[in-house]
Amino acid sequence: MPQWFIESWIVMTPLLVCSVVGLAVVLERVWALRRRRIISPVLAAAIQQRHNTPDKIEQVRALSEKDKSILGELAQAVFAHAALPKDENMEALQASARQITGRLERGLTTLALIVELGPLLGLLGTVIGMVKLFTDVAQHGLGEPAQISSGIYQALTATMVGLGIAVPALVAVMYLRRRVELLVLELEHHTGELLTRLYRSQ
Repeated sequence: MPQWFIESWIVMTPLLVCSVVGLAVVLERVWALRRRRIISPVLAAAIQQRHNTPDKIEQVRALSEKDKSILGELAQAVFAHAALPKDENMEALQASARQITGRLERGLTTLALIVELGPLLGLLGTVIGMVKLFTDVAQHGLGEPAQISSGIYQALTATMVGLGIAVPALVAVMYLRRRVELLVLELEHHTGELLTRLYRSQ
C-alpha cells in the first residue's frame, strides 16, 4: 500500500469507502434504469395503437397484467381505477407515479453526497498533512528540502484523490438524473395515451 495512503489513512479510508460505494451505486442504477426494464416495447406499442375498440383495450389490459416493467405497473394502476371518473383516475395514477419516480431516483442522493464529501475530505487530508509538515519544520528546521517537498506532495495527494472521486460521481449524477427524467417523460406519454383511450372507449 502506498506510503501516502498509510500516512493519511484517517482521510483516505473514508475516501476509499466513498469510491467503492459510488461505483456500486452507479453500476446498480445503470442496470436498473435500462429502458426495457422500465418501458416494455410490446406494451408501449399496444398502448399507442390507433384502433380504439374495447377488444384492443382488453388486449392492453391483458398485456399489462403479464408485464413486469414500470409501464406495466402504471398501466395496471390505470385499469384498477377504471371505474372512477377520469380526473380521479389521473390523481391516483400521479400518486403511483410519484412513488415510482422515487424508486427510479434511489441512490442518486448518495452519489450527490459523495460529490460533496470527496473534495471536502481531500481538503481535510491536505490541511492535516500541512499542519503535520509545519509542525515538523518548527521542531527540526528546514534542514532537508527533499523531505519538505515529499510532505507537501503527500498532503496535496489527498485533495487530488478527493477530486478524482468527486468528478466522476458528478458526471454520473448528471447522467442518471437526465436518464430518469427522459424515462419519466416517456412513461407520462404512454400512460396519458392509455387514459385517453380507456375513457374514449367507454
